[in-house]
Amino acid sequence: MRDERGMKAGNERLRRWAITGLFALGLIVACSDSFLGPWAVTDLRVVAAVVDVDGEPGRANPEPGDGVEVSLRVIDKGSPPSDIEGVPALTPEPLEWLFAACLPLPTLIGAPICADPRAIIQPCEGCVGTPPADPFAFPVMRFQVPSESEVEAAQATSVLLQGIVCVNGVPSTDAIQRFLAGESDDLEPCVPRAEPGREDEPPDGRFVVVQIPIETDASDPNLNPEIDQVRYEGTAWPPPYDQGVPRTAPRTGCRADLESLTPEEQAMHPVAGGPAADIRLQVTRESLQTYTVDDKTLTEEIQITWLTDGGGLVQTFSFITTPAIDSLTQWTPPTGVEEDGQLVRFNFVIRDGRGGTDWVERGLCVLPAPAAESPP
Repeated sequence: MRDERGMKAGNERLRRWAITGLFALGLIVACSDSFLGPWAVTDLRVVAAVVDVDGEPGRANPEPGDGVEVSLRVIDKGSPPSDIEGVPALTPEPLEWLFAACLPLPTLIGAPICADPRAIIQPCEGCVGTPPADPFAFPVMRFQVPSESEVEAAQATSVLLQGIVCVNGVPSTDAIQRFLAGESDDLEPCVPRAEPGREDEPPDGRFVVVQIPIETDASDPNLNPEIDQVRYEGTAWPPPYDQGVPRTAPRTGCRADLESLTPEEQAMHPVAGGPAADIRLQVTRESLQTYTVDDKTLTEEIQITWLTDGGGLVQTFSFITTPAIDSLTQWTPPTGVEEDGQLVRFNFVIRDGRGGTDWVERGLCVLPAPAAESPP
């Protein structure tokens, strides 16, 4: 009953969360021709930005003068096995990015923008990322929040990080300049590399906006919430993907990854066309912080975003409100997979509504259903 009530209440809360947290990070995409829900990962997505304050682990919102580190979580649908010897599959493919941090222009309507070049924060370590020298690199950016006097002069309540993430291409300098200026029409985020890339795949990319609240009460700072555990069918998530999924793991062929497991562990992995399974996410009790607004004490509520690249989820979003510390969803396996198995990736992101974020990745190997025995 608690989960049913949570789902109903969650629909109402989505109106308040959409603009500040979800659309900015590109979590919601248009449904495909098969009417998949927004939980379905079918292409490149930037789904989370985790902010850490230098020297104060766990703090999500910086004060003026603080150094911060912003880590982006980028996902995509699992890659097929590589057809080039010695080159593994990689999900997502090697990334390139270009970002700028600033104190946004004061505005009463519309999304915040950097616009004024004088407001760009320098230096910004990692804001220009041009692997493929390191094909495994994710965007991690470090900069210092301007001083209290600069923040007050700009009438800023947040720091803005805006940019572009690309695969098989490089960020367009024209697009990023127009994007920082607040333009949004007819912008292509990425252009082909000067050197040949994958000619069979055009450049693909996403515009990203991360709004980082500046701490208003240093004596009671906002902390990042923490995912305590994710359980599958009422028990611990089965190995070998119980701590994450290697980026080099191909979408098919996962049956071989199960060979070292016990028969009981192997049996925990689903079969194609099987029944819906319960997935329960639990946060730490401390994740639901209390805070004060206009002398009124409030308690955070945690929003969960459920994402997968295979099968189907009954919902994309749910909420945890005190006294609960967990939430339940259901996942249905795909109806058909190849004989050597299909690896399904799951990404779960939590937000506290005040700038705090955490995420985890898990995986399951879906095997084909046993062949029906012939009647005697």
